Amino acid sequence: MQITLSQNLSYCVGVKRTLTLVEELLAKNPDKSYYMLGEIVHNEHVINDLRSKGLHFIRDIQKIENQGIVIIQSHGVSRAILERLKDNNIDYVDATCPMVCVIHKQIKKLEEQGYFPVIIGKKGHDEVKGIAGQVNRALIIGRPEEVSPGFFLEKEKVGVVVQSTFIRADALTILEKIKELGPEVKFIDTICRPTTERQAEVKNIAGKFDYILIIGSKTSANTQHLFSLASGKKSCVFLVDGPDSVKDMTISEDATVFIASGASTPMELIEKVISILKRRRRIGRNQRKPG
Repeated sequence: MQITLSQNLSYCVGVKRTLTLVEELLAKNPDKSYYMLGEIVHNEHVINDLRSKGLHFIRDIQKIENQGIVIIQSHGVSRAILERLKDNNIDYVDATCPMVCVIHKQIKKLEEQGYFPVIIGKKGHDEVKGIAGQVNRALIIGRPEEVSPGFFLEKEKVGVVVQSTFIRADALTILEKIKELGPEVKFIDTICRPTTERQAEVKNIAGKFDYILIIGSKTSANTQHLFSLASGKKSCVFLVDGPDSVKDMTISEDATVFIASGASTPMELIEKVISILKRRRRIGRNQRKPG
């Protein structure tokens, strides 16, 4: 079994920054109660680890007790939530990814310039909800077939941004459909560079390996996008959420395997998966019968 690793494994810069900040706060102030609105990243292993260290995960600030401090997760939040925190005199630490902050600024600027805000992204995703919450009203489009002429009636100017982890090709397809409907379109490409690099690498290698393992959570949008890009290209593609997922996986001894990961997947988890695969490779060699 020949194993090749992606050049873009584990956390992206934004996730690493947020996790470092949270770990430092928990370690330096063990007597304080820290709450996070939503999930810090979409990975169950990371969530469970931080929960065991005392971080509380909530969806409503009414759940905050004992003068707790709120940590705003890397996906960001709406203006309304920030105003609620301030109105209720709740202390908070903003750990929003800098690249997401850029999208917040861009969509607000588009609205100020008279463009109707459109977000290309997954409806219901924490990042998308936070972006939409920066303006008075925004249209969210996640698939090309969702582009409807009715959405753009009497809208002469449309300003478009993209969820930072969205698939670029899909975003451009949606953008072209919007342009076909006639409004003036100002497009700002807000897909982050680490996402672009991961997607380009996986798209380039798809079909060149017998197996492609994408390590990450099924709830992670960027992990799901990598899985989609790799699928259907003459490789057996698996979304692996942890070491247990590969224990019984049937992979031939002479197979070529490429390993990639989502931006919220801890390196420790990736190393455990690799260790199991290498152990199986050694066992397979030791069990070979002499020729």
